Amino acid sequence: MPNPISNALQFVRENDLKTIIARLNSRDTHPAIQFLKYSISGGVAVVVYGTIYFMLIHKVWPELKHIGSDASVDPWVKFLKTLPPTGIAFFFSNIIVYWLNTRWVFTPGRHHPVLEFLYFTFVNMPGVLGGAVVQGLLIAKAGWPASAAFLGFLVPNMLINFICRKFFIFKG
Repeated sequence: MPNPISNALQFVRENDLKTIIARLNSRDTHPAIQFLKYSISGGVAVVVYGTIYFMLIHKVWPELKHIGSDASVDPWVKFLKTLPPTGIAFFFSNIIVYWLNTRWVFTPGRHHPVLEFLYFTFVNMPGVLGGAVVQGLLIAKAGWPASAAFLGFLVPNMLINFICRKFFIFKG
């Protein structure tokens, strides 16, 4: 049975940069390459999300910078205060990651574009809500600062979203 890693290395050794980039930009590619492209797109969305989230915390909700360590604030209040910047950052990062996914990772067209975007967003919601809960709990119960608890937001998103988007929203 061929080893996928050795096959990938052989492909890189035997082809020039133009061919390698063309293969990366192809939608008809190995699932491992597709997941790599999905991860890169997700990384861009995380940067967009993080930039907006932290900008909002520093400029609009500065009290959230140290709320995790403030024992005088009720844990439920801590959790609820993290939701507005999370929602706003999600809105913009979701648009960016949808655009990247339709242009580079998946083949659109299984559904009407508006319906496809709504499904894409709907599939993202369990990850966002799960991540928001984990993030809120890390702030409220563990006393983590919002910047550290942000990591608890990321994991559910990547796992849930790739599977649902690949098999239910796009054509693969």
